[in-house]
Amino acid sequence: MIRPRFDWLLPPPVDPPPALTGFGAPVATLLFRRGIQTDAAAAAFLHAGSTDLPALDLMTDARAALERIEAAVDRGETIAIWGDYDADGMTAVAIWVLALRRLGVEPIRYVPSRLAEGYGLSVEGLRALAAQGVRLVVTCDCGVGNAAEVAVARELGMDVVVTDHHVPPAVLPDAIAVVDPHRPDCTYPNRDLTGAGIAYRLASALLARRGQEAADLVALAAIGAIADMAPLIGESRAIIRMGLAELATTTHPGLRGLLQRGAEEPARPTARDVGFGIVPRLNAAGRIADAELALDVLVATDPVRAEALLTELEEVHLRRRALTTIAIESARRMVADLPGSGPLALRDDAWPAGLLGLVAGRLSDELARPVAAATLVEPEVRGSVRAPADFDVTLGLEAVEEHLSKRGGHAAAGGFSAAADQWDAFAAAFAALPRPYPPDQAVVPTRPDEVTVDLVLPARYVGWPLLAELEGLAPYGAGHDEPVL
Repeated sequence: MIRPRFDWLLPPPVDPPPALTGFGAPVATLLFRRGIQTDAAAAAFLHAGSTDLPALDLMTDARAALERIEAAVDRGETIAIWGDYDADGMTAVAIWVLALRRLGVEPIRYVPSRLAEGYGLSVEGLRALAAQGVRLVVTCDCGVGNAAEVAVARELGMDVVVTDHHVPPAVLPDAIAVVDPHRPDCTYPNRDLTGAGIAYRLASALLARRGQEAADLVALAAIGAIADMAPLIGESRAIIRMGLAELATTTHPGLRGLLQRGAEEPARPTARDVGFGIVPRLNAAGRIADAELALDVLVATDPVRAEALLTELEEVHLRRRALTTIAIESARRMVADLPGSGPLALRDDAWPAGLLGLVAGRLSDELARPVAAATLVEPEVRGSVRAPADFDVTLGLEAVEEHLSKRGGHAAAGGFSAAADQWDAFAAAFAALPRPYPPDQAVVPTRPDEVTVDLVLPARYVGWPLLAELEGLAPYGAGHDEPVL
């Protein structure tokens, strides 16, 4: 007997079949299994938009952040926007740049070097900003874990407004405001908001206080949300739907150029176009070159200048693809003799630090195992972790933090640094973590030979009406996977 290649995990029947207005039984059943079980819920999901954005006052410290930024604008203070070198961080910085330009302010942009400074605030960078007369630093997609660096900023005469979406440590930075939906005292209902999403909400609110608005903010927020794999439900779905609509009509030279290179139909961009066509190009700069290149594209106003930047960015993107292929093949050879389902800790000092997340992500997807990929960046080892849904990366890194000098991230992804002499101890401790993790979770670990089936569909249902209904459920992405027939 031929053994099947995959184990097909069939869903339990829905009896009686659900009924949703405008949908046949197959798509109604699919939506029902995804938690959309009434006409009202379906309408809210399908037409998510500006009315689905929660009140910003529910976000702890949002008001304090806006008041300090507005005061800096009024007093003519020099403002710096400090971001991360990934697509979410860079789009967040670009949102603030475009919004502040609308108010007549040209902020200083600062994205740290991945190799020289690493993630988050750095004392070196803060001193450079202070020397330029900066009085206010606004962080994007970072900062919540930088209590020591925020204290240095204050000593240097600079206030700090932290905007971040990573899980905060027990002690928050002593900043003017710490805006993070993961704060234990935050009642904001959407903890899945990304760094660009937070920037969009705050920057839009700042402009609204002045009776103004700026083009392309929600388009940039959508790119950031898709880049960070925000679930396509609730507020993030609303931002992505609005952002895709704005992208379709944008006159922004950088965004138009990215669409021309990364979208199948630039006039009708999809979440897939953004995720597989635009985001990798933006990330390439921060991975193997200088993140400022991608940021320059996002804030460019001159079409000629934008085109030159885009050409340079395309060359970096192609080089990144080639390097990634080499690194992933190397990782596959390393795991060939490491069977099992437990966590893997892999290190190759030839891997570029900027590709670690890609290596960990690809191996985790292929093996359905938690994977830490690391390389030596003198004098420390830096790594990225990706994992299936049954393994909480944040808690996993917390469990082995005695071997780490720095850590951070989300449930599905994280990063860390460790002294070089701690690598072996970290690797052993990480590999010893159980699955699921934490072990008290009522979930079954994912296996690479499993395929979860949403719907068993008799052939008589397959046709153009079904395709039209499925197209109507777009955009697809994290938390709302596109059906594959």
